[in-house]
Amino acid sequence: MNRTEAFLVLGIESTKDGKVIKNAYRDRLTVTNPEDDPEGFKRLRSAYEEACRYAAEEDEDEEEMPRDTTPSGLWLERAAAIYGNIRTRRDAEAWKALFDDDLFLSLEEEENCRMKLLRYLTEHFKLPTAVWKLFDRKLSIVRDARNLRERFPANFVYYIVGRCERGEDLEFDQFEGADDAEYDLFLEYYDRCWQALRDENLEEAENCVQCADRLNIRHPVMEISRANVLLRKGKRAEATALMEEQRARYPKDAMICYNFAELFWQASGEVSGEERAAYRDRAAECYQELKSANASHYMANVRLTEWYYEKQKYREAKKCAEKVLAAGSDDGFLEILRKVNRELERELEERYRETAGWESALELCWCYLQDGKITGGILLAMKLEKLLPPKKEAEYSGLLAKLYVEQAEYEKSIEMTRKWEILLKEKIEKRTEFDEAADKKDRDRLRQSHLIRMQCYHNLGFRDRENFLLALEEGDSILTGGAKDVGVLLEKAQIYMELEEYEKSLELSQQLADEYQVFAAFASSLEAYRRQLNAGGVIKSASQCIRYFPSFPKSYEYLAKVFLDLDRQDDLKSVLEDAEKNGVKSVILDAYAYQMEHGAMEISELNGKLKLFRENFLKYVENGRKGFYEKGLPVLTEYLYNYPDDFMLVERAIFHRAAHRHGEAREDFEKALLINPANPYALNGLSFVHKYLGEYEKALFFIKKAILYMDKEMSPVIYADMGNLYSLLGDYESALKAYRQYESLAGEIKGRQFGDNLAEYHLRTGRIGEAAAVYERFYQKEKWTLYEKLVGLYQVSGEEEKARRLLRQWRKELRADFVDRAVKAVFSSGGRRKKETNSYLTYYNSKGWTELLFGEGAAAVKAFEKMFQRGMETDSMEGRICDTVFACILCGNHEKGKKYAQKLCQWLEKEKRDGKSTYYNREKGHLQIEFLAGYYTESDAALEEILNRENSAEICHFCTCPLCKEMEGARILWLLRKGQREEAGKVLQRNLEIQPWDEYMLAIKHVAFQASICPY
Repeated sequence: MNRTEAFLVLGIESTKDGKVIKNAYRDRLTVTNPEDDPEGFKRLRSAYEEACRYAAEEDEDEEEMPRDTTPSGLWLERAAAIYGNIRTRRDAEAWKALFDDDLFLSLEEEENCRMKLLRYLTEHFKLPTAVWKLFDRKLSIVRDARNLRERFPANFVYYIVGRCERGEDLEFDQFEGADDAEYDLFLEYYDRCWQALRDENLEEAENCVQCADRLNIRHPVMEISRANVLLRKGKRAEATALMEEQRARYPKDAMICYNFAELFWQASGEVSGEERAAYRDRAAECYQELKSANASHYMANVRLTEWYYEKQKYREAKKCAEKVLAAGSDDGFLEILRKVNRELERELEERYRETAGWESALELCWCYLQDGKITGGILLAMKLEKLLPPKKEAEYSGLLAKLYVEQAEYEKSIEMTRKWEILLKEKIEKRTEFDEAADKKDRDRLRQSHLIRMQCYHNLGFRDRENFLLALEEGDSILTGGAKDVGVLLEKAQIYMELEEYEKSLELSQQLADEYQVFAAFASSLEAYRRQLNAGGVIKSASQCIRYFPSFPKSYEYLAKVFLDLDRQDDLKSVLEDAEKNGVKSVILDAYAYQMEHGAMEISELNGKLKLFRENFLKYVENGRKGFYEKGLPVLTEYLYNYPDDFMLVERAIFHRAAHRHGEAREDFEKALLINPANPYALNGLSFVHKYLGEYEKALFFIKKAILYMDKEMSPVIYADMGNLYSLLGDYESALKAYRQYESLAGEIKGRQFGDNLAEYHLRTGRIGEAAAVYERFYQKEKWTLYEKLVGLYQVSGEEEKARRLLRQWRKELRADFVDRAVKAVFSSGGRRKKETNSYLTYYNSKGWTELLFGEGAAAVKAFEKMFQRGMETDSMEGRICDTVFACILCGNHEKGKKYAQKLCQWLEKEKRDGKSTYYNREKGHLQIEFLAGYYTESDAALEEILNRENSAEICHFCTCPLCKEMEGARILWLLRKGQREEAGKVLQRNLEIQPWDEYMLAIKHVAFQASICPY
């Protein structure tokens, strides 16, 4: 606290009379109770101590600094006099006259004047924008920033460079008060008030306003502060009136306009209905005014994006959002953008369906990119290539470059950036008339092409180190020597670290911290020092990180590891306590705490224990025995405590994932990647977590990175897993390609799941013959299953005659074998009889689906019923019963539907009694059973609750359908039941566009919308 502020707090004039100071202190104590107002008491006590220090200073004997009477010293006195008077301080001409003085222009004194003025500015730095611009021209602040950092504190240079480039936020001409009043202190109160408001310290903010009032200075920024204090105190009417007054007084002031808008926007969050809309509309008027003056005004565009979205003006919202994206955005804004894009996508998809025009398709691709629908964007972009006019080639190349990098297709992205760069350069060179805005955009895009390549080469470098060097070349090619370099320098520091050129990495990190105040660079330094095994460097960098980022776990982890290795237990305990105090939770820190008391087991012992653990715990958890998860987790965690590395984190993550604890699994996989970003097992594991959560684009990204970095020990089945992800995203050509790649690497494949999927992908790409050949290859020794697969293939491909011909042949063979089977059944085992019964089940099931897709509802129900002519085992035939209930509901045979729905209820009851988890990895499949079982007995609300549960259900683990066929079928039955036929038709149409081979949708289409006798 400075002297002026101290006497303001005490409420007296500056004095050295100790008695007056003490009496003032006592008077203030009567209204400042330490228990009721601890912050106010601390402030009062600080003021009292500062006043007492001042009173104790000796006037006569105090050794004063001698006056600088050199020419440059006298020149500085004139500068200080200008600064000390608010009228002259804000007068650019007064400063210009000072710089035009012969003394400053002389070769002998110019540098002396410059340095002395800069030293003066370290404590006197509140100046209007015009003066800062003048200072930059006369003192070469921005141009000479690097040299200035060697002579002045880095944060001071950072501050004055920022002011020279961006100016001051407030208008100095709006000050009202005595010429020599304490304007710097007023502005300090203003800054502190806003910091207190950000920290939600309302008491401190209010105190700052009150202290500023005592200075007898007025400025609208303090009224803005006062209004915000009032608003937070719930005095909305007073705050609004105050801002209305300022707005009327300064109608053209951008800062007042912005804060006026923000006040109304914040107030809208405390009300609802028409009042909320009125507040938002009033705020939007101001944001539009700001945007008209500055099209790129960040917060105006942020707010207007949301406002236009609420007004359903999606195109206007998107235009504002694009301005925000150019400057960077947070996750909250991206969520709003996704909502905007979803609405635009519906419109654009409809237009594209109607016209197939490239304009709507290209815009749709950009929406998909921003919305994270990367596969859809790539598929649509491929269709566009030959439709685009030449003027759009550059944009198209840039689009694909960005789409590919988001899908971890780094080589393809690099190729597209090369084309993009060439086309942009040609565009710039061919421009006949200079257009500054267009030229700037194209040059920014050129820079983007290099940044994307740098990112791609960086990722490829973990596979081939030569790519790290190429990444550095890309970065160096776009360095500007200014603030735009920050991202490039950070990435260069990381690349040098991977190249084990630690000194270069440390040098860049230091430059970022010193020149640009980018303290995140200390994290790079920390990593470099750790890899160098430089304990002192780790301690220094970790301490810096903790200072600026107290919740950053790695700082504590690396620091703790140093103290553990050095056996400095007291220091280690202190680090662990600090981490806990700052809310940092880390399994690595838990491991170091454990190792303080326990010695690490041998690797061979750990491997043996892990093998037993997988047999005794993991195997059971994978089958749904969750009790083994609770018992096994502490055991596995203790193993992890012995070796807290990426291998053990992956091991525990797999165990979490097996128990469907996806949040914990993701946390461990991501922690493993922080240790080793190229760990293919962690990347693959993370891919499965995202897949089960329905986040297929993220899953595909991580599995592609896993393949990029996979080692020789990794199974080639990863390519089949990638194919399944492509299928879930609707890219069946890529799915088929991935499966073929798996076949080429793995040799002869016998797995039924693989064969079924391979045939399915042939079907989905229109290769019906190839699909049939796959089934014949995989089921050549299982004729009944082969019949089932082939009939199903011809059903969904629309080849009714082939499906019926096969059914007739199938039935003929069943009849021919009937007598032989009956005789053999006397001598064969129950298993044999069950197998033969299953052949009838599959026949009639296939017959029933054929009738649903091509025939009559009555014939379909009759066929499904015949499945149970030899008895019904409700504990193993629930899937067949579901098909029957679905058919009965669809065909309007509710008498039989109720009968079979009751069988499903019995199955659910038995499952509950037995405590089995038959559908442990098929959550949505279980929901279908619940829906069909309760269709005739549950309330509308209960059935709707079952359908709504799908949103939080994970994908069935072996599913490869973009839409859940079973639940979509249930949802349409629900809509038809409620009489919402038109809505049901729309859902049906949308679903068939996505998966035209869906037997549930085809059945609904035929029976509910096309059959001559329709129950709906």
